Amino acid sequence: MTESSIMQLKVTLKNVKPDTWRRVLVPTSIRYDQLHAIIQVLFGWTNSHLHSFSPVDDPAIEYGIVMQDLDISDEMLNENENFAYPDLEKGMVTYVYDFGASWTHQIELEKMITMKAFLQAKHHQLPVVLSGRGPERIEATGDRGSAFNAEKINGLFGEFAGSWDEAY
Repeated sequence: MTESSIMQLKVTLKNVKPDTWRRVLVPTSIRYDQLHAIIQVLFGWTNSHLHSFSPVDDPAIEYGIVMQDLDISDEMLNENENFAYPDLEKGMVTYVYDFGASWTHQIELEKMITMKAFLQAKHHQLPVVLSGRGPERIEATGDRGSAFNAEKINGLFGEFAGSWDEAY
């Protein structure tokens, strides 16, 4: 790992009140498919819909699930083969979940964290949610769901952290 191998990201769910966001630490080696899984946990989504990522500075680039029988994925880059860090280093990335409801998230690289600082803060896993605001949303209705709960989210991250390499 490099000296600054951890990204502090702020993921903001747009167009909802109250303001809803999550601050999370992830490795710089994270691919878009892994970032998708993390965002699903951060916001209590159920992974029931299609999604895509696009750098704000170049919206013509789109990452997502590439399926041969799906017309919308013809121009899409495979999220399993592309890392998020190069795009986040240049600027914000937009994540859209559920193309019907269009749950739009802005992903911002707030700062880089050294492994030394990570360990001094006594974090025990990556990813780890640091803070957040606003409730989860119920996908089908947009109604408010469960309140933000960092302990619950980090517990879920801990459940799949051990199998991260096998799952992704």
